Amino acid sequence: MYKAVINSICILLLIPIFNLVFEFVGDIPSSEKKKEITIGDIIDSDFKKKFNLIEEAFERKFPARNWIIQKYNFFLWFMLESTPKRTVLRGQNNWLYIFLGKGANGRDYSYNESDFLAYKQGLEKLKNLCVSRNIKFYSAIVPEKFNIYPESLNWYDHSTIRSDKYFRIFNELAKTSEDTVFFHEELLSRKKSHNVYYKTDTHWNSVAAFDASNKLFAKMAQENDKIDPLREKEFNLIHIISSGRDIAEYLSLPRFFLDEEYVYIPNSNFMQRKNKLRVLVIHDSYFYPMFDFFRYQFAQVDVWNFVQKENPLNYDELLKFKPDILIFILLERHIGNYDKRVFGHL
Repeated sequence: MYKAVINSICILLLIPIFNLVFEFVGDIPSSEKKKEITIGDIIDSDFKKKFNLIEEAFERKFPARNWIIQKYNFFLWFMLESTPKRTVLRGQNNWLYIFLGKGANGRDYSYNESDFLAYKQGLEKLKNLCVSRNIKFYSAIVPEKFNIYPESLNWYDHSTIRSDKYFRIFNELAKTSEDTVFFHEELLSRKKSHNVYYKTDTHWNSVAAFDASNKLFAKMAQENDKIDPLREKEFNLIHIISSGRDIAEYLSLPRFFLDEEYVYIPNSNFMQRKNKLRVLVIHDSYFYPMFDFFRYQFAQVDVWNFVQKENPLNYDELLKFKPDILIFILLERHIGNYDKRVFGHL
C-alpha cells in the first residue's frame, strides 16, 4: 500500500513535467494577467527565484489546469453562491467587488492618521519642488468603487468593510489644500444616467475618466487661460456590451459575465484646439482611460506609473524636459503604501 502511494505521487509529479515539454494535454486560455514564464526568465533570475519560477511553470502546465480552475470556480460561484477568492465579493445585479486593502480579507480601508500626514507632507514636498522649477502642481485622489456604488453591495457585507479613508481625507484636505482635486461629487451625479465604474472591474470607465479629466481641466483653467475644458458635444459616445473584465478574469470566469464599455469618438479636430503646454502625470492605472482626453488638451503628455515602477522617482530625469504642469493622481488605496515611491525620498 505504501509503495503504491509513493508510485502514485511520483506519477502525479511527472505529469506536469512531461506536459511542460510535450503539451500532450491541451487547455483553455488562461485569464491570468501574468506573463508567460520563459527559459530566459529562469536563467536570468537569482538562485532563490529560479525554484519559484520553475515551480510556477510546472503548475501552469499541469494538464487542463485552467479548465479545472474554471469549472471549480463556476461551481462555487454559480451553484453554491460562494466565492473562490476571499478578496472578491458578490454584489447585487452582477456587480463584482474586489478588496485589496488591509486585513486578511482586504476590507480594511480605514483612515490612518500617520499615513495621511505622510501623504500631506509629501504633497507639500512635491509642490515645493515644482515651485522651485517654475512648474504648476496639482494632485487628485480617486475613490474606490464601493464608495460610489455602496448600494450594490449586499446588506450583510457592509458591516465587514471599513471604508472611512477617502471621505476623512477629503474632509481634512478640503480645509487646507487648494491643489488637491476629488471626484466623488461628479461621479455620484453622473451615475444617475451612466455607469461610471465597470461592474466586473476594479476601475472606473471612460465616462468617469471624461468627467475627472474635465474637473482637472476646469481647475487648471482658473489659473491658465490656455486650458479649456472639453465639451460632450465634441464627442460621439458609443455604448458597447462586452464580456467580464479584470475581476471576472481573476475568477477565471470572464465569459460568464457581461459588462458595458463607453467609447468617446471625437467629432472635432483637436489638433487645432490643443494648447502648447507640456504636462507630466505621475499616476496609477486609473489614469489610463484619461490619457486620450489629456492628449486632446495638451501638446505633450508624459506619464510615469509609480505602481508599476518599483524604484523611487528620479525627478532630475523626469523634469529635465521642463513640463509646465505636474499632476500626481492616485487611488485612495495607494495612500500609505505605493505613494512613498513618489515623495518618500524627497
